[in-house]
Amino acid sequence: MPTEPVYCARHPKVQTALACVRCATPICPDCFVPGPVGFLCKNCANLGASPLFQIRPERFALAIIAGIVSGGIAGILLQHIGFYIFFTAPIIGGILGEIVLRAVGYKRGVKVEWITGGSIVAGAGMSLLITGTDSLYSPVSLIMFAVSVILVVAVAVGKIRW
Repeated sequence: MPTEPVYCARHPKVQTALACVRCATPICPDCFVPGPVGFLCKNCANLGASPLFQIRPERFALAIIAGIVSGGIAGILLQHIGFYIFFTAPIIGGILGEIVLRAVGYKRGVKVEWITGGSIVAGAGMSLLITGTDSLYSPVSLIMFAVSVILVVAVAVGKIRW
């Protein structure tokens, strides 16, 4: 008893023997999505973006403000710590990463990482200019400050990423 051929719902010229496990729509190998048990059509697979990466604009603004303010405070601290910056910068970076993470509502993604790094660098740079300490004129202390800010940003972005 021969059966008549079945064609893909999205590609009517492609003959197929596959069907979606949820809705039984015929699908071809070009348009199936692997599911936990079988193959799904693109409608059932719901290929939308994860809510973990969907961030409202006001949360972005809040994260930028929080990063600049906390980066400025961290910049003032880093100017006065001295050699201990290599021990305290990772701790400060973890705290700043948590501040930005809370400001953005525990959302993650590349945009949040860039906002974290950029706002901390901007805040630390502004703190260096506002305080007007001797760090601006001493190359060694300026290099130490730059290294400490890089350490802080690396740890803060790492906190956001993982």
